[in-house]
Amino acid sequence: MAKDKKTKIEKVETATKEIVPELGLASINLEKYDDCEWCFQFDEDEPQIFAWMDDELNKEEDPKVMFSITNVKDSYINFTHQNGKVFKLFAREISEQGKELREKQRVMIAQMKEDERAYQERLQEIQKENENASENKKD
Repeated sequence: MAKDKKTKIEKVETATKEIVPELGLASINLEKYDDCEWCFQFDEDEPQIFAWMDDELNKEEDPKVMFSITNVKDSYINFTHQNGKVFKLFAREISEQGKELREKQRVMIAQMKEDERAYQERLQEIQKENENASENKKD
């Protein structure tokens, strides 16, 4: 088994909070590569490079690799390893398994929203209790 190619990493020292717009998620303490390549890998096989940063790229912009696979038949991306293995990303009509996963996600998101609502409600109650206790101490 060949060793992975190492790349110089620039650690971001400050605890910055950055919003990832596509996902609406926050990431903290991101480590950025000064020079980067993008790879795919089959199991523990040698990583296969499919894109890399232009070393003369404007360093003010964050480089990205984005895939777009539309919801039409025969919309796919293939990666082929030197040994002939093929890794395929593709769209297809939703299966029963896909429907089950989608429903589980909906239930989970609804529960998270309900938990957040209950948390905010309880937080407001505690704040009111603290305000009342503070006013009672003044009397």
